[in-house]
This record gives sequence, C-alpha cells and structure tokens, in this order.
Amino acid sequence: MANLAWTLAKRYRSTRHSSGFIRFISASSTLGIALGVAVLILALSVMNGFELALKQRLLSVIPHVELEAVQSSLSDWQRKQQLFSKVAGVAGVAPYIKTNGMLRAGTAVKAVEARGVSLQHERIISDFSRYVSEGSLDALDSGQIVLGQGIADALQVSVGAQVQLLLPKLTDDGRIASHSSANFTVTAIVALGGQLDYSQVWLNLEQLAALLAFTPDSIQGFAFSLTDVFAAPQMARELGRMSEDYVYLLDWFRSQGHVYNDIQMVRTILYLVLALVIAVACFNIIATLVMAVREKEGDIAILLTMGVSPGTIVLTFMWLGWLNGLIGSIIGAVAGIALASYIEPLFAAVTQWLGKSLLDPSIYFISFIPSMLQWQDVVLTLAVALLMSLLATLYPAWRASKVQPARVLGQH
Repeated sequence: MANLAWTLAKRYRSTRHSSGFIRFISASSTLGIALGVAVLILALSVMNGFELALKQRLLSVIPHVELEAVQSSLSDWQRKQQLFSKVAGVAGVAPYIKTNGMLRAGTAVKAVEARGVSLQHERIISDFSRYVSEGSLDALDSGQIVLGQGIADALQVSVGAQVQLLLPKLTDDGRIASHSSANFTVTAIVALGGQLDYSQVWLNLEQLAALLAFTPDSIQGFAFSLTDVFAAPQMARELGRMSEDYVYLLDWFRSQGHVYNDIQMVRTILYLVLALVIAVACFNIIATLVMAVREKEGDIAILLTMGVSPGTIVLTFMWLGWLNGLIGSIIGAVAGIALASYIEPLFAAVTQWLGKSLLDPSIYFISFIPSMLQWQDVVLTLAVALLMSLLATLYPAWRASKVQPARVLGQH
C-alpha cells in the first residue's frame, strides 16, 4: 500500500493541474521553504563565525582575568607571579600597568589607553603579536611603542615615526595636577580588526612605571589567560582569594561579555523568526493540498470504490504535500551551504566596491563578516523544515480519506 501511495503521489505531482492558482500556491510553498532554510543556515553560520572570532581574535588578545591593585601598586610581583602560574586552569600570567593618556604626532592628537607590558610574559597570555601588520615585535625596549591600526591611521603615522605620549598626574583627590610626557618611536602596528585598534597602545613596562612614578619592582596588576575562557568569573574569585593584596577582580565577561550575550540572543531570535518563516511557507502546503483534494475528489472516490483503503489515500496526499517541503528543504540547504561558504569573500567584495566597511571597526569588535558552517545546524534546520512540512499535510490528507464516493460519483 505504501508503494501505491508513493506511485499515486508521483502521478498527481507530474500531472498538470487544471488550476494555475494551485500550481502557483504549490510553487510558492516550495520557494518559501527553500528561502527560509537557506537564510536560517546562513544566519546560524554567521553567528557561529562571530562567536569564533570572539574566541580566536578578541579573547586571544585581551586578558581573560585581571587582578588590579586597589592601592597604587603591587610589590614583589615576580614571586607572586610564580604562585599564580601554578594554579590549575591558569595558562599564563603577565604583569601590566595601564593608564589613559593622549598620543600626539604633529598636530594630530588621539586619546589612548597605554598598556605597559613585559613582552616576554605578554606573549604567554596574548597573541597580539600575530596581528602585526607593519614592523616587528621582536622586542619592546624603552623608547619604543606599538600602535593599533586605527590609532596609526588617525595620527597618520607609520613604523619609524616619532610620537609623543602625554600622561596625566593626579592629586590624591583625583584631580589633574600636571602631566608627564615622553617621546617614542613606533616599532610596530597591530591590526586586530576591531575596537582595540582604535584605543590601545603597548609600551615597555619599566618605562611606563617610571613615567607614572611607580616604586621599583612594582606593577599595577596581573593579567591571566585561562585554559577555559568561560570559567573566567569563577577563576577571578579563586585568584582573588589567593592574592596577598587588595585587588579588583576583573574578567572578560565584565568588559566584553555583552558581545557574547548579544551573539547568543541574536542567534535565538533569528532562529525563532526564520523558523516562523518556514512555518508560514508550510501553511501554503495546507492550501495546496486542500485545493488538490477538492480537484481530485472524483479520483479519490473511484479509488475508494475499487477497494483502496483510506490509509493509502492519507499516505498519498501526505507524500504529495511533503514532496514540496522535501524539494524546498534540499534547494534551501544547498543554497544556504553555498552562501555560508562564500559570505566572507562576498562581503569583502562588496566592501571593496563601496569603498568603506559596512561594519565600522571603531564600533564593532571586527570589521568583516565571519562564517563557520556547522553540519549540526544544517541537519537541525532540515529536520525542522521537514517536520513542519509533514505536519502541514496531516489535515488535508485526513480530509481526502473522508471523501464520500456515493455523494461525489452521484454528482457526475
């Protein structure tokens, strides 16, 4: 009986309907499902790409956890660094000093966050040297400075240029009393493709400590990289309990967690919205089958009279409607996979054609559209589309099995 239902469904599908409107509704349901599936696969791949970019780019550069001194500085930092590095879950520890200041080149001035680092230790917790677009980061000696690409563009400087860093000196009550300044040579430019390019510069730890009048062998805090980036809040509390000093507990969830939460929220909203788009397209299957049942009432009555069971009639029209969903889902999956695979070069081509980025890197943490296709997303999307298509066939197919042969044939 299943083979008979499949044969009848193929026959009805290959036979041209007498009504052009039925053909239009049938085609629109297939197209709607294909469009919904393709866009959903693309949207999920882009969200996966943003999450991957957050992990591989932003979280590979910024510290996962920071312990920052409540008072002016932390002393005897080498011994404390050794203690922290032995904690389970800690991949690396590096000292730092950071402050806000102004960077000047000629008449151009840019507000920056100056971060003093020990390059030897910083390489353990950060991959920012991997994103050097100009110059080199073999060393970061006194008198040398590394700029973000956005800062270099704003100041119109390149490697080898001279810049002046102006740092405020504050009174005990937080007011600006004066400022200190120092001249630096740009030794490298880092292009992360995000907000840090427009806000941060790196310089030698000891030189920044001297400019801020830190006592010898003292730093502002420790920066940590973790083996599990999502354990940052718990690790911050654990490391804070180990600290011998009063420190602020900072983790990347406080500074960048909104980006991760936004990605997850947008992923959920997109999935719900596009699943509803697929559901609306499936309603067209109901309309198509209802009209097809009415058009084929004579055929159904004859089949029932010849002894074909109502169950076979139900399966026939379920197959007939589900074929629309199956074809639409396959077309949509192929289109979605192709779009997800080529969205990055397509976006780059559009950006080059327009002459400007559609994602302003001074606002967003990246300036490109990333994509990472995951096959479980494709399977889940196909499963949802096919299930909705199948459910849409149930009522019309049941109605087809309830055709009364005596009434229908008596009208002819």
